[in-house]
Amino acid sequence: MRTVHYLLALLFVAAIFTGCKKDDPAVDPSVEAYAKAELVKGGIMYDKFWSTEAGFNQSDPNLATYNASGDFFRCKQCHAWDGLGNEGSYINRGPKTSRPSVSSVNLYQMAQTKTPKELFDAMKSTTDRRDISFDLSTYNPETNKTEGDKMPNYSQILTDAQIWDMVKFMKEGMFDVNQLYNATYTGTYPTGSATFSNIGLDGDAVAGNTYYMANCVSCHGVDGTNLLMEEKTLGAFLRSKPNEVQHKVHYGQLGSEMTGQFTITITEMKNLYKACADTEAFPDEVPPVGAGSLGGIMYDKFWSVESGFDQNNAHLATLAASSDFFRCKQCHGWDGLGNAGAYISRGPKITRPNVSALNLYEMAQTKTAQELFDGMKATENRRDISFDLLTYDPETNTTEGDKMPNYNQLLTDAQIWNIVAFLKDGMFDVSQLYDATYTGTYPTGSATFANIGRDGNADNGTAYYNEKCAACHGIDGVDIELEGKTLGAFLRSKPNEVQHKVHYGTLGSNMLGNFDITLDQMKDLYKTTANEVAYP
Repeated sequence: MRTVHYLLALLFVAAIFTGCKKDDPAVDPSVEAYAKAELVKGGIMYDKFWSTEAGFNQSDPNLATYNASGDFFRCKQCHAWDGLGNEGSYINRGPKTSRPSVSSVNLYQMAQTKTPKELFDAMKSTTDRRDISFDLSTYNPETNKTEGDKMPNYSQILTDAQIWDMVKFMKEGMFDVNQLYNATYTGTYPTGSATFSNIGLDGDAVAGNTYYMANCVSCHGVDGTNLLMEEKTLGAFLRSKPNEVQHKVHYGQLGSEMTGQFTITITEMKNLYKACADTEAFPDEVPPVGAGSLGGIMYDKFWSVESGFDQNNAHLATLAASSDFFRCKQCHGWDGLGNAGAYISRGPKITRPNVSALNLYEMAQTKTAQELFDGMKATENRRDISFDLLTYDPETNTTEGDKMPNYNQLLTDAQIWNIVAFLKDGMFDVSQLYDATYTGTYPTGSATFANIGRDGNADNGTAYYNEKCAACHGIDGVDIELEGKTLGAFLRSKPNEVQHKVHYGTLGSNMLGNFDITLDQMKDLYKTTANEVAYP
């Protein structure tokens, strides 16, 4: 009898522990399934669950249906990129025969208040769901939308693991867009309107620009104009659709080379938004593409034959007679450093104006192409073409002559864009080509040069010289004199000038520019020709 009681006691204890184990959330299968779920896949699936990027079976028998009626299956269509449904940014995205109505469910809010299991069960539910067999070609927003507006029966489409991926995205991967920008929603769905302001809110634009340069610039360009999205620059697209950009930055642009920044935080997204909201740094319009090689020639002498300038231009005689009052290089130097660089001793004469104090190279790196264009197009404080430059006197009458010419009277917009392209992409940083010491102040200072070629490779430079230069200049650079000097002597005395002429040619001569020469190749060329034995 005692043995029977003992066995019954054991069974009773076992029943108690079995019951506890069944209700213990630590071993609840849903907890384990949620833990294994992949948030990134869920974010991608929210955009388009049947995409290759989501890992969806591309042999699925219903793939043609999904592709043909995409918006009837995409989560983002019914719940919007921001998760706010028809009371958010999709307040005016009314139904069409090709897409259903937007849901009134605030999915973001629901995801924050429901448990993962509740979200999973809702997605798995078959009650009031649209069967995969429903003919979506019959959908009409006016007369036949009941079935089409229903949520698809995902039990027929997705595995449990895929649904858990979606749940994890909803719980942990959706951003609260209220922390990214201010939005005003006016009216009611589907005829309402959404406006966005204060994009980036309290984000840090400097940190955002750093993030952009590290992760986005290689494809979108420094000002976001390299790739157009729906015919918009990056800046314009973000400012018009901040609801959408946050998701695509996070999870990628499906079907493109843009992969998501899966680990980006809400703070980093704020910072990125703050930086890209700047209309000057990230303009609405794509600047016209300039020809940098022509711009480099024009920087030397814009009215030259080589630049394509109209040789019948009415002002050609004036330009030729007073050339240094119009040449960019006169006021800014071959090195772009103005009167604090190699032109520190190039004082004015009756035939040439003062050298500018502006560091043009530095400005070109910090300004956008549009800002540089606008600066060249400006008419305020510019010298009119009619000004009599014969009256210029460096002692008594420099004010007008020292002004920048009014290029609106001389150049077309396309020509100005060529110069801008040169300034942005075609100028070398001469501090990487040689060491320079500038002593004193303009116009009585002095410049000395050393370590020409810096860390260049002389052997590579010799190979380049022999291929490109030796035929005219000779193997040792003595066949052609430059201002009475051998090539070696000229380079060692004027490395500031040679780099430009190698790059863009010597106008009026047989020397054409090596337009595609790189900074490293120029270093190598300088390194070898700086050798006084090889190039006396």
